[in-house]
Amino acid sequence: MPKFRFPLQRVLELRLDEEEVKRRALVDVEQRRRALEDALRARQREISSGRDAWRTSLVGEIDAAALRHHATAALGIVRKAQRTVIEMASLDKAETHARAELVEAARARRSLEILRERRLFEFQTRAAKQEREQLDEFAGELGRRSAMADRERDGETQEHTS
Repeated sequence: MPKFRFPLQRVLELRLDEEEVKRRALVDVEQRRRALEDALRARQREISSGRDAWRTSLVGEIDAAALRHHATAALGIVRKAQRTVIEMASLDKAETHARAELVEAARARRSLEILRERRLFEFQTRAAKQEREQLDEFAGELGRRSAMADRERDGETQEHTS
């Protein structure tokens, strides 16, 4: 029996590879986003701890230079946090784009898989039909041989009885 061969198998494999590349790209973007979220949380903790340190330094005698230093440091941390938020916003666009590309690659791959499944079903249907036809042919040939053998035996028995 012939083996099923999908003529577009190489294209399907290329689409699978392309989908995997898109999946990895999306994972990379998601990892960068998580890293930025972690960085933003760290900045928020720095801002909070800086505020707490600033509050404790306001008790008793106030050192203007230290106060200015705390304010400058806090402003620097706020700027870093703002940059992180801006990076996250641009990364959100990249993530949306990467996700859309992955969906499109999966759709293209799936359409080829559906075509392959249809062709395989057609192949299996034809193979089953051919097998049935061969079995019918064998059964018919066996029936003809059996009938000929019966006629020959009937002819021999008639010759012996006469």
